[in-house]
Amino acid sequence: MSKNTTPKNKRDQFVNAKGPSKSIYVVIAAVAILVMVGIGFYMRSSSAPVVAQADPREAKYIGRYLPSGYDEVKLTEPIKFDKRIDMTDISPQVQGGNIVITVGDIISNRIVYFEYTRPSDKQIISMMAYIKPSGKLFTGVSLCPPCQAKRQYYDVDGLLTCGSCGTKRDPETQVGISGACKLYPFDEIAHKLVGDKIQIAESDLAKWKPQPLDRPVGGQ
Repeated sequence: MSKNTTPKNKRDQFVNAKGPSKSIYVVIAAVAILVMVGIGFYMRSSSAPVVAQADPREAKYIGRYLPSGYDEVKLTEPIKFDKRIDMTDISPQVQGGNIVITVGDIISNRIVYFEYTRPSDKQIISMMAYIKPSGKLFTGVSLCPPCQAKRQYYDVDGLLTCGSCGTKRDPETQVGISGACKLYPFDEIAHKLVGDKIQIAESDLAKWKPQPLDRPVGGQ
């Protein structure tokens, strides 16, 4: 009897043998998906730019001369700044109560420097206009108050950098990132687009004065 039953039992074992349960494959697939999602999330989060938060001591000066509801003109699509760009000097026109500069000069040079002589006291105010990474336009006073530097440049890290003390600021928000003068943001002055010109009202600079040196200097 044993000789007759053994082959049958082996055949039954072969025919009735069950492979791995489908649930195992489901679990493996789910784990693989979770791992891939986790890797993707990590890569995105690690490469995302860190948004700098303004120190309360500097925050009160950011946008102090801007009108309520002001929004900058957008001149270009977003730009990645990954090489040094120095200021290009341009000559503005003053007409009809406005300081006028050309859009083409800003777009082609990315960051420009110009000067305005205020009629009331003959003070020469150093100014700049540059395209932000978002493509929006910044216009304002080009002065790093503590060190009195007038020249800035885009560095290879995409940050606006003082040509004298090396202080780095977020070009989008003016928030200080590092450096001796990081608690002193640039004074932004409103502008408007008229045709192919950017106009800055002289009246917006009539009462401008440098920020008081009431914050620590030296990276504190």
